[in-house]
This record gives sequence, C-alpha cells and structure tokens, in this order.
Amino acid sequence: MDFEVELKKVKFDEYDEADMEMLYDFIDCVEKLPNKRDAIPPIFSFMEEYHDKELGSPGPLVHFIEEENDYHEVLKESLNRKPTVLTLWMVNRIINGVPEAEKLEWLSTLELVSSNELADEIAKGEAARYLEYQRGEI
Repeated sequence: MDFEVELKKVKFDEYDEADMEMLYDFIDCVEKLPNKRDAIPPIFSFMEEYHDKELGSPGPLVHFIEEENDYHEVLKESLNRKPTVLTLWMVNRIINGVPEAEKLEWLSTLELVSSNELADEIAKGEAARYLEYQRGEI
C-alpha cells in the first residue's frame, strides 16, 4: 500500500473537517498490513500538510500512532519540520506519562516549537499553553 497516495484521497468538507469515515477506513486497511508501522512517517507528513484542517480530536490517525511506543523520534522530526496542533497534543500526552528526565527533554522540545518559524500562530500558542501547564506540573 502506498500510504501517501491513500492519504491524499481523504476529502474535506466545507468546514475543513476531514471525512472521518475515510480516515477510519485508511487505518482499518493499514492495521491489516505486516508493515503497518511504516505508515507513521506518511501520517505525520499528512498532519503537517493539513495542519489547518480538522483531523479528529485526536482522531484515528493519532490513535493508530499511539498504539505502540515506537514513534517518538518520528514525532520529533515532524515537530522540527512543521509543528501542528495534533503533534503538540501528542507531546503533551507523552509528558503526562514519562519519568522526570524524559519530561524535561520534551519540555525543551515544546520550548523550541514555541519559537519555531515554521509553526503557525495557533501551533505556537498551543506549545506555549502546554509548556505553561506542564511547568506547573513539575
């Protein structure tokens, strides 16, 4: 399966919301593949490209990615390319469940995102909000 090609087929409505049925169908097909985790980088690229669209809250893409704990490096790469509301949401969830040393590493990532030129203002605001929240948790 060509993950990028399949994701490009996802349609959006007049409110910029992804067709959730198409996203769930995509994930259902991916789940049946022996190389299903190979879909993670293309999914992050899709989230970057459609950062201004509603892809779920968190939606099937994030649920699929978070099934296993093997995506952190790919998430960091995505954040360096194009931070999005969904990828920042994932960072916040990671921070909520990791040991202190790893939490500090992810907080540093949030700091970088809050000043990343490639991030739009919404993503920068989300990074700052999560950073403020998580600093209160330490």
